[in-house]
Amino acid sequence: MKHEELIASLKSLHLLTMAAEYSGVARQCEQQKRTYEQYLAALVASELARKRAQRIGRLLKSAELPKDRRIEAYDFKCRTGITEQQVRRLAEGDFVRQGWNVVLFGGFGVGKSHLGLALTRALCEAGYRCYFTSVHDLINDLLEAQKTLTLAAHFRRLDRFDLITLDELGFTPQSKDGADLFFQFISQRYERKSLLITTNLAYSEWDKVFLNPITTAAAVDRVIHNCETFNVKGPSWRQEEANKRAITRKKEDAELARA
Repeated sequence: MKHEELIASLKSLHLLTMAAEYSGVARQCEQQKRTYEQYLAALVASELARKRAQRIGRLLKSAELPKDRRIEAYDFKCRTGITEQQVRRLAEGDFVRQGWNVVLFGGFGVGKSHLGLALTRALCEAGYRCYFTSVHDLINDLLEAQKTLTLAAHFRRLDRFDLITLDELGFTPQSKDGADLFFQFISQRYERKSLLITTNLAYSEWDKVFLNPITTAAAVDRVIHNCETFNVKGPSWRQEEANKRAITRKKEDAELARA
């Protein structure tokens, strides 16, 4: 088979990396005196790496992450209630495979959203279909779908995701219709698909979201069954950054005064 025919055949099989690299890999393997099997293995590994990178790119795009946050950028030393080892374990995805939930509870500024974003990204990189949204936006989308008579289709779309990360539970008040739809959403995923929830509300305060004690109890019961809850504590990173800026300004003002 001629060179051009081989390239065309590889491309027709969608083996684009092998088509682009087979000549270079062949020369390299010849220099290193590798076997034909090792040559083929090197080509296959290169093709698989490209396909994996493309899949991760698609998963990250569909996750709709609003910010790029990484686990290694989180300051675990200033926080209690969760450790880097625990987060790394969650990033392996066992809880997603089992359809379990994770709740990150804590005060303002402890980095709950950072962890939610970082875990969602890591799980996309592990091959899971994930989606990141705020509770407020999710409920607004459900209300709009109900209004346009597309609610069933919207639920089917959400059900494609192995994990849905719900940021900022309890930050904004909800209507009764919104609360009912949110409960329906939780019920549909119960014991099948995973949720990762960040919130500043203790479970006893979730009535602020679901608006009546019966629905609240039912929602909490479904979320905490097969769930890991982390009570994250520590100083606010926003306050820390404000303090650092204030110190920098004082130093700059002092230097100007001396000049």
